[in-house]
Amino acid sequence: MNFEEFREKLMDDLGGVLYTRTGEDYEIQATSVSKLQNAGYEGIVVRQTDNPVGLNLDAEAMFREYESGKRSYDEILDDAAGVAIRGFEGAPAFNVEEFKNYEIMKEKLSMQIVPTERNAELLENIPHREIEDMSVVCRFVVSNDMTGMGSILVTNDILKSMNVTEEQLFNDAMVYAPDLRPSEIKGMADVLAELMGVDLSEIEGQFGEVVSDSEIPMYVATTEDKTNGAGVIAYPGFMEMAAEKLQGDFFLLPSSLHEVILVPDTGDKDYHVLESMVQEINATEVAEKDRLSDHVYHYDAKEKIFELAEKFEARKSERTEEKDSVLKDLSAQKKEADASPKIKADKVHKKEEPAL
Repeated sequence: MNFEEFREKLMDDLGGVLYTRTGEDYEIQATSVSKLQNAGYEGIVVRQTDNPVGLNLDAEAMFREYESGKRSYDEILDDAAGVAIRGFEGAPAFNVEEFKNYEIMKEKLSMQIVPTERNAELLENIPHREIEDMSVVCRFVVSNDMTGMGSILVTNDILKSMNVTEEQLFNDAMVYAPDLRPSEIKGMADVLAELMGVDLSEIEGQFGEVVSDSEIPMYVATTEDKTNGAGVIAYPGFMEMAAEKLQGDFFLLPSSLHEVILVPDTGDKDYHVLESMVQEINATEVAEKDRLSDHVYHYDAKEKIFELAEKFEARKSERTEEKDSVLKDLSAQKKEADASPKIKADKVHKKEEPAL
């Protein structure tokens, strides 16, 4: 059977399996799920009769498993029922009336940063602010615990229903997001210790030396919960805080949607080398849905300018050329002055005043 036949059969059969297991009736419909990062899919939405919130299941992914022979239809149906049941059991309590109240929801605002070009079509219907070739969007965090973070992307329609302007949304996000999901900047040794679940002192002898001896010292910036943590670069004062910690200018490497890497600009680093590293890691290590950018960025602490590294290099070259031009002009003026004939001033004899 083709995909449409598979999805139709799945919708017909899933309701019966869910009723057998739970004794409850469910509404099941076909749906198209739009998501950032090209992560959308054709699926089915399952709703409990007394719950307005639905649970989306990726029918395309299930069909691929069926078509490849990886799992039988009955296995897929059984698993889909299990996912739906667990999803509703573990779903956070959702108050629809509370969701309609912006004064309550604004305190749950979070910011996420995504690549602009890859999400261009969806961004037409989403309030956003551009930072170079990236865009900042807002989400309402409805749950955040050991199982992960649940959030709702703020769209133009949601904003309109709340009677809130885009300007107000971002003003509030700048206030509440840093409090709700604080930023953190840690050295690579600290991050390794955290990943390994050990104290920093336990690995300093081994990994600390490796990090300390690295030709490129690195710091990781993210949120405390590590989800969509690259959004911290939009926080007010983040760049200044990072510059203070790194003691000056720095390069920013977009590791993923969840974190960025900061590298001190000591004046001897070629951003092309850093950019090649980012592109290689993106191509081999980072899932497509988590990729942020293939470019490297730079923060000028003195001028307080965050920009693409190539723009910074262009500005630096322009300043050098201007300086060279001024020096040449001064040198030319000096040569011209040296070549000019000297006029000897006549000695002026001061007439003595008569004594009184």
